Amino acid sequence: MPEYSFLNLSPPEFENLTRDLLQKHLNLTLESFTSGRDNGIDLRYSAQKGKKIIIQCKRYKDYTSLIGNLKKEVKNVLKLVPDQYIISTSVGLNPEQKKAIKKLFSPYILNESDIYSNEDINNLLGLYPTIEEQHFKLWLASTNVLERILNSNIYNQSNFELEKIKETINVYVNNKSYYDAKKIIQDKSYVIISGIPGIGKTTLARILIYHYLASGFNEFIYLSESVAEGFTAFKEGVKQIFMFDDFLGTNFLENKLDNNEDKRIIKFIEKVSKAKDKIFILTTREYILAQAKQKYASFDKPSIEFAKCILDLAQYTKLVRAKILYNHLFFSNLSERHLLNLLNNKTYLQIISHPNYNPRIIETITHDDVWQTIDAEQFAAKFIEFIKNPTSVWQHVFENQITMLSQCVLGNLMTAGTPIFLKDLQRLVQNFAKVHGEKYKVSCNEMDFKKSVRELEDTFIKLSRNEEGKVIVEYQNPSVQDFLVFHYQEMPDSITDLITSACFLNQFYRVFSIREESFSLFEKNKIKLNNEQIKQLRNKIISDYDKLTFSEIKNNILPFKRTKNSDYIKIEEICDFLDLKEDVELRAFIIEKFEQVMYPGDMVLDYGEMQAYASILEHLSWYMEFDAEKVLHHVSESIYDKDDLQQFERIGNLFGDQYYKIASTNQGLRERIKSVLKVETENTDQSDWESQLDDIIELAKKYNIDYTEYKRKIEEKFQESEDEESDPDDWRKDDRKKASEDDISNREIIELFESLRTEKGDE
Repeated sequence: MPEYSFLNLSPPEFENLTRDLLQKHLNLTLESFTSGRDNGIDLRYSAQKGKKIIIQCKRYKDYTSLIGNLKKEVKNVLKLVPDQYIISTSVGLNPEQKKAIKKLFSPYILNESDIYSNEDINNLLGLYPTIEEQHFKLWLASTNVLERILNSNIYNQSNFELEKIKETINVYVNNKSYYDAKKIIQDKSYVIISGIPGIGKTTLARILIYHYLASGFNEFIYLSESVAEGFTAFKEGVKQIFMFDDFLGTNFLENKLDNNEDKRIIKFIEKVSKAKDKIFILTTREYILAQAKQKYASFDKPSIEFAKCILDLAQYTKLVRAKILYNHLFFSNLSERHLLNLLNNKTYLQIISHPNYNPRIIETITHDDVWQTIDAEQFAAKFIEFIKNPTSVWQHVFENQITMLSQCVLGNLMTAGTPIFLKDLQRLVQNFAKVHGEKYKVSCNEMDFKKSVRELEDTFIKLSRNEEGKVIVEYQNPSVQDFLVFHYQEMPDSITDLITSACFLNQFYRVFSIREESFSLFEKNKIKLNNEQIKQLRNKIISDYDKLTFSEIKNNILPFKRTKNSDYIKIEEICDFLDLKEDVELRAFIIEKFEQVMYPGDMVLDYGEMQAYASILEHLSWYMEFDAEKVLHHVSESIYDKDDLQQFERIGNLFGDQYYKIASTNQGLRERIKSVLKVETENTDQSDWESQLDDIIELAKKYNIDYTEYKRKIEEKFQESEDEESDPDDWRKDDRKKASEDDISNREIIELFESLRTEKGDE
């Protein structure tokens, strides 16, 4: 028998559960009514002539709260004079308590069995499992399911904590997008959830992940940097879910999508779609996906378009919007005075109808660290102000509730970006205080910094630890970054101060832009630097070049680690960001630095350095001559796989016919290419072996290498393909009913929110 407390359901959700169960159990069709002042009626049966059954649903934590509310209901029941009165409650009851309730409503409760306690409802759920499945919020939050989710193999995702999962499930409102996304996954094994920022893309993705982990999938892998992490973690015969949240996000906005990353994403999608036991969930902002289709042909294809589940406000009916707001209010810790201020003014009607309606804004405003900073009598007005101008919610807290040092911490965090090691953040803030402490009236010893971090934690930032025990800082909410950029765009003096005290190279290019033309779509979350600031920035780079490192860290399958402090990567970032064409002095400086490392003997480059080296050559090929043989020899020593070879060919293309002459005659290079072909042959897997074989043959032909042996080995390896019959335990089957909701009138919404007056107070 299930063992639910039902407290993760709001009162209307508990009422719907009771209706579905009792209709099945009593074989009756029950009338439902809107929430609010129900005059003693939640559900009613009156179809049979002369027979009137009234049902009341009471979601409470304990018997004391329940009996107190029931005593208030007696007068309503006396007026209604039902033939039978039934009570359904989330509270567990003993025989004496049932006896007392029956006596309270005598003679209308005919038998104690007409009082359905927590135990009785759980028993009915055991009898009617299809109803349990239909109320997925219920079973997702059950102890057994939560244990199954938490005990799954979860890689590279710190948000899989019990309280975070419960919080997500509590406030989630089931709507059409959930079923649309599931249908796409059942058909294709992958889905791309797109929409505007804050609309609920990540929340929907999480609910889907919880569902599939609860339904038998074994592993969840969060892709943080590149789809390459998915290829690494891919396991044959294991039910795996992959999620790539905001997969075009920061990289694409910064116009730095890794070489061939678009093709790798498509290839991984194809790989997953051919597997029986894999799911791939991607999220992105719709306008970025539209731009990606223009920039990368790989994304402009039917396989992408048909797999989209677009979230937009037009799909959120008034009922869905109202329920999202209702759930956030119900499950929040809002004081009664704050809540009443919202209810008395019926401000909720303005909120759910506003064009800026956004679940993320609602989540932020109802957070303890935000609503507690607002006077109760001003709460409704502030709520509307925040909806009209979303950045103002952070501005209010930023300007009124945190110290100047904490403001400086956030300013430096904005330039460095997240995630970042706490120690690195401390270093750059302490340097800022050292350089500008007198101007901002701040000091920053270790105790000052710790106090500031505690002040910001759980409001602006969140902390976690990696596998090595190092503390990582991230934004509590993605909208914090948007606010900080918005805030500092109007503060040029502060921008100058942040530049002149910077410790890390990534502080210069992450949120700043030097473009003279009006901002493109890619630049909308950037701060445009003026000419004087650009000059200060490039002077800082020249003067501190040897001291500048990176604070950027990458969350891969391995523990968090910084971007490698490589001269190639440093030079590439500078070339990408600053204008070498117009700045002769900077160009001469960069050429000098590159000449020092252009041919560093037997140094082995990793993939990131190979990519950076190729990019530098492309930038500087207009201004200097390269020794093709030396360059190609230097890079060829670092070719270990097909990805490295692609970067090598990118470099080779700069030298035209000279490259092909060297490639065809250099025996050492040919041996390198043969070793790549051997590795690729050994690494082929059954899910896509024919396509991989085609790639290997094409590569061998390009360098006039005999591919016969590679072809034979691959064909022998997969000559006995596994049977393609359908899996009897096919997770794609959809046995959940599809919900549909009609719009709801203002009157009904008012009654829904009016119910909060008693439900929050009596809970």
